[in-house]
Amino acid sequence: MSDKPDLIQSHYADGILSISINRPDKKNALTSDMYAQLADLFDHRATQEDVNVVVFSGGKDFSAGNDLEDFLARPPSSEPGATAPVWEFMRALSTCPVPVIAAVDGFAVGIGTTLLLHCEFVYSTPKTVFMLPFINLAAVPEFGSSMLMPLRCGYVKAAEMLLLGDRFDSATALQYNLINQICSSDNLMPCAMATAAKLAGKSRQALVQSKALMRRDMEPLAERISIESEEFSKRVASPEAKAAISALLKR
Repeated sequence: MSDKPDLIQSHYADGILSISINRPDKKNALTSDMYAQLADLFDHRATQEDVNVVVFSGGKDFSAGNDLEDFLARPPSSEPGATAPVWEFMRALSTCPVPVIAAVDGFAVGIGTTLLLHCEFVYSTPKTVFMLPFINLAAVPEFGSSMLMPLRCGYVKAAEMLLLGDRFDSATALQYNLINQICSSDNLMPCAMATAAKLAGKSRQALVQSKALMRRDMEPLAERISIESEEFSKRVASPEAKAAISALLKR
């Protein structure tokens, strides 16, 4: 029996599936194994009839993005049609039939920010730090962000975030329509759970159908994610991307 904590934890009660990332020593940086666990939960638990809503959280840090050492050791393939745990997670979250609520504190970097574009409700705190650093790593946007960011906040604001790769705070995220509300750290989970409780009391079928209707205009999203994923894999295999990632690891 291992005494290591589960890096991905889940709990169900009263129509609410809570999923949390639990790797605080690495600021919840995600490995291939963690992506596989998340994909499995969104594919096989969040789709069950007793689940009305998913609450996705990470404690003091939502996620610092990819674990770069794991990513370099097990990079996703750029071959057309190839799959990888990270792509499976992207597909599973982006097609989740029920509403997803994200409770975001601390660092939300890379996929820690782009996954929020696939959530219906996002709550963050004054301490949250968002960042889309792909350009700084000689890479390209992922998880549909090249499509969803311009739709969400306008082309020039999306360009500012995706092409500069700078940090931004919750006030900026609220202004750019990336989050619903800023809560204190102490009130973050109560705020998310209060919304979850409201959704848990609704008709599941009505929630599922309403979400599907709201997302009809985003039907090309799966194709965009696939195109991004293929190009992203090519870019991170390039010499300049490898050099940028290696330099970051040495800091």
